[in-house]
Amino acid sequence: MHYLVDAYNLLFRTSKKGGPLEKSRQKLIEEINAIASRAKLCITLVFDGAEQHLPYSSRGHFDAIELVYTSKSLTADEYISKEVIDSNTPSQITVVTNDRELSIRCRNCSAKTQTIDAFITFLKKKETKTKKSLKSPTFKDSPLEINRLLMIFEKKMLEKLNNDIENN
Repeated sequence: MHYLVDAYNLLFRTSKKGGPLEKSRQKLIEEINAIASRAKLCITLVFDGAEQHLPYSSRGHFDAIELVYTSKSLTADEYISKEVIDSNTPSQITVVTNDRELSIRCRNCSAKTQTIDAFITFLKKKETKTKKSLKSPTFKDSPLEINRLLMIFEKKMLEKLNNDIENN
């Protein structure tokens, strides 16, 4: 599944008010990247043009996620709609936004949609699941198994000692 995220919708929903926009944007990118890379998610964050003087959109990657900054003449919503319309497999795209019109347009093209809150919940669940799977498993052998392994070890040690004695 490819997640196309209306990034400023997500940013304004999750960041604390009053901080510098650039700093909040960078923090969001780093947090989403960390989750995406651990959970192996395909995420594209689409921001309304950061470089207002550029007549074209820019695309790039930040480690595991794709970043798109639209041109000054194209909104993130328009970019996301176009990506869905141009896709050969729109049913494999989930558009993440709180914009009702964008959601309706994308669903009409067979894409899935998710609200920002639902996406945040999804990411938290993925993060929790990923962290649990990264923990090393705890092995507890039964006393019977420990005795069996101990006997094998002792037998091998005795064989080695006997070989050493015979060779000396």
